[in-house]
Amino acid sequence: MDLDILQAFQREITCAICVHYLIDPVTIGCGHSFCRPCLSLSWEGDPNPAHCPECREPSQQRKFKTNIVLKNLVSIARKASLWQFLSSEEQMCGTHKEKNKMFCEVDRSLLCSLCSNSQEHGAHRHCPVEGAAADQRAKLEKQMRSLWDKIQENQRNLREEQIMINHWMEYVLLVRKMTRTEYAELHPVLYKEEEQHLEELERESWNILQQLKRSVAQINQKRKQLKEMHEELVGMCHKPDEELLQDLGALLMRSESVQLHMPWPVRPELSVRAITG
Repeated sequence: MDLDILQAFQREITCAICVHYLIDPVTIGCGHSFCRPCLSLSWEGDPNPAHCPECREPSQQRKFKTNIVLKNLVSIARKASLWQFLSSEEQMCGTHKEKNKMFCEVDRSLLCSLCSNSQEHGAHRHCPVEGAAADQRAKLEKQMRSLWDKIQENQRNLREEQIMINHWMEYVLLVRKMTRTEYAELHPVLYKEEEQHLEELERESWNILQQLKRSVAQINQKRKQLKEMHEELVGMCHKPDEELLQDLGALLMRSESVQLHMPWPVRPELSVRAITG
């Protein structure tokens, strides 16, 4: 293929945000395409309408479908790069001087067809190299989507908790005012009871405020963990196919683990105290 044509083809399947091959490509209203995780991160927190990162045209669109044509073109380009890598002399089977086009799922190693049928590897599970890489990439993309959903859920919880903190003291002041009004209509001998009532209200409202602040801190900490994990998955997904053939089991397990035990917003409620009479 002519070099200029090849470069033009590669530009069309490259994300303008991360400048890598497109991951789970999506196309917005203006016609430009980006990696789903890159666009989601770019538009996170932006008010409607968001703007195209490339041409700045406004877009109301927030839900996307994968651009199958672009995804297939990226897959073809990745396979071409993989076969170029496997065809290099240093990657040839040292014993049989053939391409290592089979992948051993047990040893996580590249083998030529003769080695894959040898006594050492014959009982192991094998599959074509490009199939193994595509399977690993699909697992990563699925995990990225799940992780992004958790990031959004966590962000909603954080906004809810911050709103609650902003309104909590106003609510407590209102309850305090209502309590004083109630006692003002009763006999003056209840003065001590009123003061005790208000002291208990102050103490309880302060304890709940501290719970809310701790909750915000926990949600922020979870947000940091989720974001770091998401960045790690995206970084891994950008790697060439030959590097995806390593064992991703530990990475995927860590991703699943960080999505567990999501902190939930506190539902504060003041105790109901009886007023004499």
